Amino acid sequence: MIRLNSFLLGILVLAAHQTVAHADSSPYSNPASQQAISEPHQSNPAPEHETNTQQNDGPVEAIQSAIIKLNQLTNANIYSPRMMSALIDEEVAPMFDFHYIAHEVLLVANASSDEDLVAFVSKKLRTNIITTLLSRLAQANSTSVRFISARPIMGGKIAVQLKVEGYSRYGIFMDLLFHQNSDEKWQIFDIVLNQDSLINYYQKMVSVKLRRYGLYGMLSRI
Repeated sequence: MIRLNSFLLGILVLAAHQTVAHADSSPYSNPASQQAISEPHQSNPAPEHETNTQQNDGPVEAIQSAIIKLNQLTNANIYSPRMMSALIDEEVAPMFDFHYIAHEVLLVANASSDEDLVAFVSKKLRTNIITTLLSRLAQANSTSVRFISARPIMGGKIAVQLKVEGYSRYGIFMDLLFHQNSDEKWQIFDIVLNQDSLINYYQKMVSVKLRRYGLYGMLSRI
């Protein structure tokens, strides 16, 4: 618990620092940043000790990175389709533990033990979730994502509250729930918006479609 509290304190400091840094030096106003996304990047392989450090990033780094990348999505209208596809595939999608989300969703269908079904649903949810998130954040002409708070929750997980400004008159609040996946990497495993979570939403959808169409009919309609 002491270690987790120190993580949360670090999150507060780094997120506040990142908010200022992002306002002063946005990567979207930098032509070099746009070129880096649109063109392949070549670099020398990192030393082994540096690679291990990157793979073992803690929750502070994961949360800070998520805020930066969500702010990138709010500027989606300035990107070409190729640049946006690269941003989503290389930067945004890896933030999410889609395998875990699919596993939890399939619990209501008693199919979470079938790894082939979990992998299939994981790919479909990846497309649905990223598309929905992008469309919601891009609805406003000027949108930004701001860190509000972080708190520990059961199981060593962390809930991070963000405020999306510009989406509505007063903004909307969104909770990102982080956990360590099977590789001990911190990822988003659920999103709570308007007191309803992403996993609960898809569990309800699966339950309805399962009763109406059966298992394989439901899978084709997620």
